[in-house]
Amino acid sequence: IKPNKDFRVGQIITAKISSVKDDGLTLSLKNAKKDFELSKDEMLNEFNKEEYKEKIGQDIKVMVVAKNPLKLSEKAMAKILAEEAEIEEIRNGKIFEATITETNKGGLVGKYGSYQVFVPASQIKLGFVKDLDKYVGKTLRLKAEKVESKGSRRQIVGSQKVILEAEKAERDAVKAQKEAEFFGSIQEGDVVLGTPVRFAAFGAFIDVNGFDCLAHISDLSWTGCKDCSEVLEIGKNYEFVILKVDAETKRVSIGYKQLKPRPWDLVADKYNVGDVVKGKVVRLVSFGAFVEVEKGVDGLVHVSQISNEWLENPVTALQVGQEVDAKIIDINIEKEKMTLSIKA
Repeated sequence: IKPNKDFRVGQIITAKISSVKDDGLTLSLKNAKKDFELSKDEMLNEFNKEEYKEKIGQDIKVMVVAKNPLKLSEKAMAKILAEEAEIEEIRNGKIFEATITETNKGGLVGKYGSYQVFVPASQIKLGFVKDLDKYVGKTLRLKAEKVESKGSRRQIVGSQKVILEAEKAERDAVKAQKEAEFFGSIQEGDVVLGTPVRFAAFGAFIDVNGFDCLAHISDLSWTGCKDCSEVLEIGKNYEFVILKVDAETKRVSIGYKQLKPRPWDLVADKYNVGDVVKGKVVRLVSFGAFVEVEKGVDGLVHVSQISNEWLENPVTALQVGQEVDAKIIDINIEKEKMTLSIKA
């Protein structure tokens, strides 16, 4: 072997330790006409002259890192071998990370050790990527689609999309399993514990065992409400009743007011004929006035029961919003009707 001529950079060779000097080792190679130097700075282990004297005649592996003059290194060899072991794992499907340094017409370019990494534009994410430049400087998780390591061409063609697709499929499978378990465990009429997570104009979305159910605003209060926050509080736990289950469309309707007594259910315990109650005029009609005794309970004051004087129309004596005292002269729980008299 002719020094510097028959070696190539990156070549790993096996030599024998022929002597030990203060600054490293002298190595001999079969069929070579001269010995070669291995500097202690390029040795993998800490250099101890006395210890290495005992190793004279033993084999040692080194890598050619330069020619003219020839330079050998254990450290560089170990680094390359470690990288190649990693590349083999990547070749077999291991996920790796690469920081994007630039873009080209077809995609993104980065580095992984001594390998160039190329990510085609179609393999960056699940959807279409319009602006490649925004990925420069970012670190992507990748899987190798192709690894080339012939001669000076060392390139990995990677894909982040395949990772995202696999993760999405896993999430979808977990979600489908949870949905199947959820719909298999509930039925109409069940009482469940739920937590409001967000409000909309039409109702509240309630988390029930990790599944979003809808409580329509009309099912929150018997007396009605304009905003869900009047009845419920985000993050607080409440009991709801399952009103409707549609496993096909993955929709569940639940109610809150259905677990509360109707205002009229309590009227018999709270009011009696002959009681004088305070109320507010909420509506005027030709035959009388409707007075709100409490939220959800209205009583009718017939025009003849408004005043001792004859009235042609209630508007001549009352106005909406006016507070009045009235006497209960009749209660019909079944029909949810209460008759009042201001005159009495």
